[in-house]
Amino acid sequence: MRYGVIRSSPRLPVIEDQRRKAEEFGCQAIFEERAHAAAGQSRLLPLLERLKAGDEVVVHSLDAFDASIGDLVRLTRGFCDVGVSLWILGGETADILEPEQPTPRVLALLADFEERHPSRTPTRRRARAIEPLLTPHQLKFARDMHRRGYGVREIGLLFRLSPTEITALLSGSKRGQPTSEVSTYSPDGCPPSGT
Repeated sequence: MRYGVIRSSPRLPVIEDQRRKAEEFGCQAIFEERAHAAAGQSRLLPLLERLKAGDEVVVHSLDAFDASIGDLVRLTRGFCDVGVSLWILGGETADILEPEQPTPRVLALLADFEERHPSRTPTRRRARAIEPLLTPHQLKFARDMHRRGYGVREIGLLFRLSPTEITALLSGSKRGQPTSEVSTYSPDGCPPSGT
């Protein structure tokens, strides 16, 4: 079955145009979420997660889902895993994400990360916490990645920290993280002998 997803948003065409385009594209059902739901209370995403193999979802753009990047990653990965096609009609030509296409590895990694850390907020919105930004295990992993040639930006994307925060953690001086936790690790990221 082909489903259209429309939403009233300043980032999208007026809702009547979205509905008309979805109907012209052959959608048998149209999901519409009018008022902006409170964060995390969208009724649309749980409905879309229950689609079956062979179903198709049609949107003007990904803005129609009104979801975080993490939610979009999980949703599109779920579509690929189940066998649901996603049509995006807003460009000059229609784009399609088909289930037969291999899911890019980065999409799978981002979806796995979001499932493990769903409550984290993006770096620019995160309040400075008193607790350490990384666990000792994560810090060791970050140092190993840096030693293997990964840049602070790549490491920061993995842990949702800014490059500045990663640089400070790797150098062993991070505000908000007790220096005793950082200093218990040698520069190679391994606990000193006898600890």
